[in-house]
Amino acid sequence: MTPDEFVAAVRNFFGYINEITASQNGDGSEVTWAVKVKEGSNLIGLAPASSVPTSRLAMIYEKARYAPLAVARGDFAGAGLSDKAVGHLKALSELAEKHGDQQCVSIWIKREPINIGSGIAKRIEFENEGDFFDFGTIEGRLETISDATGGIRIRIRDFLYPKSVNCIVPETMVQMVLSSFRRRVEVDGRIRYRKDGTPISIEAAQIELLPEDDELPSASEVRGIMAFS
Repeated sequence: MTPDEFVAAVRNFFGYINEITASQNGDGSEVTWAVKVKEGSNLIGLAPASSVPTSRLAMIYEKARYAPLAVARGDFAGAGLSDKAVGHLKALSELAEKHGDQQCVSIWIKREPINIGSGIAKRIEFENEGDFFDFGTIEGRLETISDATGGIRIRIRDFLYPKSVNCIVPETMVQMVLSSFRRRVEVDGRIRYRKDGTPISIEAAQIELLPEDDELPSASEVRGIMAFS
């Protein structure tokens, strides 16, 4: 590898592990990693702090090991990776393809290598080619708000899907977004789906605030409203 390629590989490796670590919140305690470099080799490692619970590390290690294998066979739902994590894997896979796919990129988990071959990037590209668009509605809890070019970007968590859905919101809806933070909302707009029907993102045309569970009428109240003959 050239120096630039090596630096890119290290950054994508760190990014991949950071995304997996963030997805395994566990008890909410922070996982601190330290970089370890093996002298005379091109091996870059991450070692956890001694204070990290063993059970949480086991989940992180297992997901880091399993996810590339799942993505390689097209099981994106089973991999359970964020879009950023998938992007990091794709970049590592493209680097392997550039160098003839000669096992130049591997992720080692407990001394066992997981080869990151060119098949991962090809599978991701094939998956993205199957995307389609349709107008519809996404319902869920508004999790995050961030500034973005051309508008505001938010994420909606719907319990029906394994990952939250990206949402691009025009500037005219900023106040609505801010007042709806951490509330249940319904977003109408143009939705981008994966070929398996899982929504990836939505361009918001309208956002409606939904009532919380404790704001809905109880079963006895609904029964009192309904009339039977």
